[in-house]
Amino acid sequence: MLLHLLVIAPFVAAILMVMTSKEDSKSSSRLAILMGIIFAAMSVALVANGSITTEPVEWFHIPGCKGPVYYYLTSHGLASWMVFLSCGLSLVALISARKITCRSYRNFAIGIFSLMGAMNGTFLAADAVLFFFFFEAMVIPAAILIAGYGGKDRMKAAMTFAIYTLVGSAPMMVALWYILTVAENSTLISLAVAVQSLPEGTQFKLLLCFLLAFLVKTPIFPFHGWQAITYAEAPAPLSAILTGAMSKAGVFGFIVWILPIFPLSMDRVACLMWLGLFTAVYGALMALRATDGKKLLAFSSMGHLGLAVAGVFSLSEAMLPAVLVLLVAHGISAGAQFFLMGIAERMAGTRELDKLGGLSSTNPVFGTLFGFAGVMALAVPGTAGFVGEFSVLLALWDMGPLPALVAGFTLILSAAYMLRFIQKVIFGKASSEYDNERRTTLLEGTSIGVMLLLLLVFGFHPAFVSDSLNETESTEDPAAVQVLNDAALNNGEAPMTAEEIHQLDSTLAAAGFKDDERASIIAQMKGENGSEAAAKSENSVKEASDAE
Repeated sequence: MLLHLLVIAPFVAAILMVMTSKEDSKSSSRLAILMGIIFAAMSVALVANGSITTEPVEWFHIPGCKGPVYYYLTSHGLASWMVFLSCGLSLVALISARKITCRSYRNFAIGIFSLMGAMNGTFLAADAVLFFFFFEAMVIPAAILIAGYGGKDRMKAAMTFAIYTLVGSAPMMVALWYILTVAENSTLISLAVAVQSLPEGTQFKLLLCFLLAFLVKTPIFPFHGWQAITYAEAPAPLSAILTGAMSKAGVFGFIVWILPIFPLSMDRVACLMWLGLFTAVYGALMALRATDGKKLLAFSSMGHLGLAVAGVFSLSEAMLPAVLVLLVAHGISAGAQFFLMGIAERMAGTRELDKLGGLSSTNPVFGTLFGFAGVMALAVPGTAGFVGEFSVLLALWDMGPLPALVAGFTLILSAAYMLRFIQKVIFGKASSEYDNERRTTLLEGTSIGVMLLLLLVFGFHPAFVSDSLNETESTEDPAAVQVLNDAALNNGEAPMTAEEIHQLDSTLAAAGFKDDERASIIAQMKGENGSEAAAKSENSVKEASDAE
C-alpha cells in the first residue's frame, strides 16, 4: 500500500490543489505544505521498511509483444533513498516557493506534486514499460513549471529541456519495444534473459539506445547542452529538485536497467567510466569560470554526477554503497545550495556573482546557512559528501591508479570553485542593494538547516544509508561460477572470473532480484527453463555452501 500511495497520492494531491483558490495563496500554501510533510514522512517510512514489492497486476498488451505489461512496483535500498530525495526536496521547494511564485502558488504546487509522482514512479517501477512511462512523464510538469515561473529566457530553457530529454529517450522506446517482442514480459528478469539470447551486435545497438536516454538525463558530456540554461532559468526551488532528485534518474537507470540486463565487456565499462571522469573534470572547470551563481551550481552538479557515473562503471565490490551515499549527499547538498541561491537572487534581484557579496553582514542567518552549505559541498571529513566521494575514489582505485588520480583532481577543482563561490556571495562588500523584506524566512531557514544537519548525521554514520542495500558478506560460489562460465562459453565469450560473478550477483541483488530470481536467471543463461532450472541452480548453491 505504501508504494501505491507514494506513486498515486501526489497526483491526487495535484487534483486537490486544483480545487483551491487561485487568489488565496496563503491557504493554498498551507494545504500544499501539509501534504508535502505527509509525503516526506511516507518516504522516511519507506526507507525504514526496507525492501517492499507489490503484486504485479496485468495492465495492457503492446501489439507485437509476447507478454503483458504489469503495474508492478518494488522498493530496495537505492530506490527508497531516491524517493526520499524526491519527497524531501519537493517539500522544501513548496516552502521556499511562497516568496517567489507571485503569479500563482496554486499552479506551482500542482506542477510540483505532478513531478513528485512521476519521479516516485520512475524510482519504484519494476516493469520496464511502467518505468519508461514515468521516466518520460517527468519532463512534462518540469517543462511547464520552467515556462511558467522561470527567468527571462524561460521559454527557450523549457523548449531546450523538453527537446533534449524527449529526443534522447526516443531510441530507448524503440529498443524496449524490440526486446519485448522476444521477452516473456516486461519485468526486469525477463528482459535480462531475452537480451542474453540475442546476437552480440544486436545487444550492443540496444545498449546504445538505453545508454543515450540515461546519458542525456544525468547529464553526461557531450549530452549536457540542456542543463546550464535549464537550471539557471528555472525557479530556484525547481532547480533544486531537478539537480537533487530528477537527475538521479539517469544514474539510477545505469544501475538498475543497464548493469543487470546488458552484458558489458571491460572495454565498454572502461569507456563509460572515462566518460564519467571526463564529465567530472569538464563540469568542475566550467564551474570554476562561471559568473552566474545558478550556472556554477549546474556545472558543479554535472561534475559530481559524472563522478557518480564513473563510480558505477568501476564495477568495484564497494561500488553500490559508495555511489548511493554520494547520490544522497549530492542530492541534499546541491538542493540546499540552489534553495539558498534562490534566496540570494530574490534579495539582490540578480544571480551574477560580481553583483552580490556582503550577505554575511547584512543577513547573518543566510550567511551562516550559505557558508555551512558551501563547506559541506567541499566534502570535508565528517560530512556525507566526504564519505561518498572518498568511497568512490576507493572504488575507482580498483580500476587503476590513474582513474583515482583524475577523480582526486576533480575534488581539488571543486574546492577551488566552491571557495570562490562562498567568497563572492557572502563576504566582501555588498555590490547592490538588498531587499530585506525578501530575506530568509523562519520556515525556510529551518528546513534548510535540517538538510544540512542530515549531511552531518549521514557523514558521521553513513550506515544509515549504505546498510539499506542489505549487502551481505559474500563467499565464492563454485557452482554459480561454473554455471555462468558455461553460459559464457556457449556464447563464444571468455569465462567470467569469480570477481565478475560476485559483482553481477551484487548488482542483481541491489536491483531488487530475490534469491530465487537470481538463481533462475543464472540457470536460464545456461539454457535451462522453468522451475526445474531454478531448483537445480538453488540446489547447486546449497551443495556448494554445505561443502564449505
